[in-house]
Amino acid sequence: MKDFEYWNPVETVFGNGCIRQIGEKLSGKYKRYLLVSTRSSRKLGTYDKVKEQLQKAGGEVFEISPVPTNPKMTNVYEGVHMAAEKQADCVVALGGGSVMDCSKIIAMSAKTGIDARDYVWGDADKDTQSIDTVMIPTIAATGTELNNTAVVVDRDQREKFWCYAAFPKLCFMDPELTATLPEKMTIWGIMDVLSHTFEFYMNGDMDSEFQLQFSEGIIRTVMKCAEQLHEDPQNLLARGELLWSSTMTWGTGLTKIGRGEAEMSCHNIEERFSGFFDTHHGGGLGVITPRWMLHVYQKRPEIFARFARNVMGIQEEKTVECARLGIEKYCQWLKKIQAPSVYKDLNPELEFDKGQLDLVAEKIWKVCGRKVGKLVPLQIGDIKSILYAGNESL
Repeated sequence: MKDFEYWNPVETVFGNGCIRQIGEKLSGKYKRYLLVSTRSSRKLGTYDKVKEQLQKAGGEVFEISPVPTNPKMTNVYEGVHMAAEKQADCVVALGGGSVMDCSKIIAMSAKTGIDARDYVWGDADKDTQSIDTVMIPTIAATGTELNNTAVVVDRDQREKFWCYAAFPKLCFMDPELTATLPEKMTIWGIMDVLSHTFEFYMNGDMDSEFQLQFSEGIIRTVMKCAEQLHEDPQNLLARGELLWSSTMTWGTGLTKIGRGEAEMSCHNIEERFSGFFDTHHGGGLGVITPRWMLHVYQKRPEIFARFARNVMGIQEEKTVECARLGIEKYCQWLKKIQAPSVYKDLNPELEFDKGQLDLVAEKIWKVCGRKVGKLVPLQIGDIKSILYAGNESL
C-alpha cells in the first residue's frame, strides 16, 4: 500500500425519510437558501418537501430554473446571479450529480466573485472559498455529494471538464428519494458507480490486498443490488446499500487510499463523449466500460483474471482465457439488468457516426494532453476503436 493522507469533512445523515430532519439540522444556521433542483424533483413533490423543511429551519428560499443532465455554464451563471442578488448564505442541491456539481460551482463563484468559467477552464485559485452547500442526492451514482470536485459543460465548445470545489457542509442521503427514479436511470447510475470502483481496482497496483478486496466487495454488492432492483425497484434495503456503496468510490475516496493513480480511461473518454452529444454520463459509461475492457485485457490479463475469479466466479487456470471469460460473463450480466448496450440506447434520435466520434477522440486527446490510460496507455487510434465499438452490440 502506498503512502497517503485522508480527510473528508462532510457531515452525513443517512436513512429512509431523513430529509424530514433537514429543518431540525439546519435550524437557525442560515437565513437565505438557494435551492437548486431538477424538473423531476418538482414534478414528484420532493422539491416542495425540501423547501418546506428549509423554511422550517427559519430561512427564505429562492430558486433557479431546473438543472438538466450535463449542467451548462448558463445554469451556473443563473445560479451565481441569483445567489448574489438574494445574498444567499447556503446553496442546497436536490438531484443527481448534475445538480450537485452545478451547485458547488455556483457557491464558489457567488462567494468570491470570480467568473465560474475560470474555475473550470481558467487559472482560478483551487484553494477556494465558497458559500456553504448542502447535498441531497436523488440517485446513487458518482458520489459527488461527499467530495470536492465538480463537472460542467461548455455548450459552445461541446466540451465537459471538471474542477476542484469546496467540500459540502452537510449531506442527507435518503434511499426513499432514489425510489422515485425510473428503472433506466437507476441502472445508468449503477454504471457510474461500477466505473469509479474499477478506476482504482484496475489501475495495475496489486500491492494493496485489503483495498483490492474492498473494491471487490463494493462491486459484488452493487451488482447484487442492481439485480434486486431490476426485480423490485421499490426495494429500499437494496436502494440504501446501493446509495452508500456509491460513496465509497469517488465520493469518500476510500477505494483510492494507498492505490496510487486512478485508471481514468473510461471517464476521460465518456466525459468528452457526453459533453459532445449531451447524453447521460452513467449511461455512456455503461457502453464504453466493457469496450475498454475488451480492448486492453490481453495486455494486462492478470488484472482482469482476478476480476473474473473473485467477482464473476470464473474457474479457469489460464490467465488470458480466464480474463476473457470474466469480461464475457460481465457483458452478459449487463444485458441481464438491461444496461445500455449501444449508443442508440442513450438517445435513439441522435446519430453517432464515425466523423463525430473522430471529433470526440480528438477532444479527448487534446484535453488529456495526449496521455490517456494508466493500466494500458492508449493512443488516439485506440480511443477511436473503443468509441467505434459502441455502435455495435456486444
